[in-house]
Amino acid sequence: MKLLLFTSTMPSNAREKILFAALQLFTARSYNAISILEIVEHAHVSKTTFYQYFSSKEELLTVLVEQLVDEILGEVHKAIEGERDFSYKGYAGIRRYIQLCTEQEAVAKFLLVSSVGVSTQVEEVRRQAHIHFSQMIFQTAQRGMPPTVSDASIQVVSRAMVGAVNEVVIQQISDGEEKVEIDELARLLNRIVVGSFTKLVLSQQDDG
Repeated sequence: MKLLLFTSTMPSNAREKILFAALQLFTARSYNAISILEIVEHAHVSKTTFYQYFSSKEELLTVLVEQLVDEILGEVHKAIEGERDFSYKGYAGIRRYIQLCTEQEAVAKFLLVSSVGVSTQVEEVRRQAHIHFSQMIFQTAQRGMPPTVSDASIQVVSRAMVGAVNEVVIQQISDGEEKVEIDELARLLNRIVVGSFTKLVLSQQDDG
């Protein structure tokens, strides 16, 4: 099945139609400005069909955010696992994330900016996404760490790095200034990630 992230034409399945229509509308205008009636009209389905799949507009938003996040992180995971050279795995994952957020800028703005604070359910999806992303960094970093470095320490740094990467991406998609080239930005962020873990190892050695 084609990912919603890469879908450019109206799907045939009713549920996917609703999600596709919601994505188009939510990335064009604010969530609060859009009604269920507008969504079903855009999706060419009835309200009855809408309520067969979603109990409310808020549930639709939550499902949509969750699916998009899963698709993006799935792409990042594939990039990490597809890189054979261990030293480039982090770079490959960061680059893919930046590439997706750049190429799908409207979606990235929707996920990282405009949907923030809309509902507690969406914030929980966002929190779980942060954990999932940091777990990828954790698992990648853990393979190259000496046994003296605790998993808890690696996890803390991993979560901090996700926050840093997301902040840079938000600035990239929000600022009207000239954008930094994807490869250059990915290399820079990867250096920051690698540097943070290197400092962690050194600090652990000093403590020892």
